[in-house]
Amino acid sequence: LIYCCFFGEVKGQVNLVPNGSFENIIQCPTNFSQIYKAPPWFQPCIYNGNTTNSSSTELYDSCSSYVSEGVPTNEFGYQNSKTGYAYAGIYLHYDTTNYREYLEVPLVSPLIANKKYCVQFYVSLSYIGVAVTNIGAYFSQDSLLDTTNFKAINYVIPQIENSNTNFLNDTANWMLVSEIFTAIGGERFMTIGNFHKPANTNIQNLGGTSEAYYFIDDISVTQCNVGIEDLTTSPEITISPNPATSSITITSSTNIKDIKLINLLGECVLSPFKEAAGAWSVDISSLSKGIYFVEVIDEKKNVVNRKVLVE
Repeated sequence: LIYCCFFGEVKGQVNLVPNGSFENIIQCPTNFSQIYKAPPWFQPCIYNGNTTNSSSTELYDSCSSYVSEGVPTNEFGYQNSKTGYAYAGIYLHYDTTNYREYLEVPLVSPLIANKKYCVQFYVSLSYIGVAVTNIGAYFSQDSLLDTTNFKAINYVIPQIENSNTNFLNDTANWMLVSEIFTAIGGERFMTIGNFHKPANTNIQNLGGTSEAYYFIDDISVTQCNVGIEDLTTSPEITISPNPATSSITITSSTNIKDIKLINLLGECVLSPFKEAAGAWSVDISSLSKGIYFVEVIDEKKNVVNRKVLVE
């Protein structure tokens, strides 16, 4: 593999999620249900008049003297932080009940209409029970507050959602959830969780309890750079499989002159590719998990960009 030069100017890479890895706290957690100690994070449930008394979402930090809320060892398992020394934890599924937990945060600035935003966060299954596919992020202009006593918030549709075939079943490593969406404009809050009732939740039984509890860390929302925003949807280029793990095949009805693989920072990470029988087989096993863009230039110097997810 030949590494290629930097592609374009890195723009819009400011993370709009404040305290995205939960490192900034007002006090070490001393019990369960204290996500509010990592402001401005809160749980969008209203009970006893505010979102603090009703919080059931956990904050874990290595500074805690309580074993239940520590890092890496705590009540729900063992996991090192993806970054720093803290992370959060929520229930995405709890038996056959409709119980849910969520994370919500005000963004640093409102989203801009018709701009594309790259969203990503990492999750880890806390212990072997059941795994689910259903976790997403919902962006709203006003805070998403709920009074249904920790029930599923299934009356909104998240703009970002993990693939319904990708079971998040790794208890040892952090798994990346990432996607791109176009803002309506004015969205100022992000809420993370499972926005489906039990009947609509995809469950994988791992031979343990019937609960799915996940740690969450390294949450970011950035405006995708200009070179990636203006994606063309030419039907002449196909990429398969997508998502992919070790390799992709690129085919085209036109004569391709150059192909590059570009990451979300606008960096060209792989180029060139070897043509074989009208198709290009690309080894992507060395790449980190996440979203990339395949830039294809044909003989007429037309440029096509296609998104591919590496899992």
